[in-house]
Amino acid sequence: MAAAPLSRTCPIRIVSVHLLDAAGQLLRVLFLDREGHISAEPHYVPREEALILASNQQQVLGPQARVQVL
Repeated sequence: MAAAPLSRTCPIRIVSVHLLDAAGQLLRVLFLDREGHISAEPHYVPREEALILASNQQQVLGPQARVQVL
């Protein structure tokens, strides 16, 4: 029996925000908490909320950041 990929089964996620400079180089990695506030410490968020938070934050920050759900 093949194991399901962890990314599909894990209900908790971390949302990371990769701040980029004008050339697209990584400046800093930050994280979002459940309320959508940016923090230096990672916060665990339920998967569905993490996907919504990441999408909203990417729209707000635009090309100056890359928002990922880990």
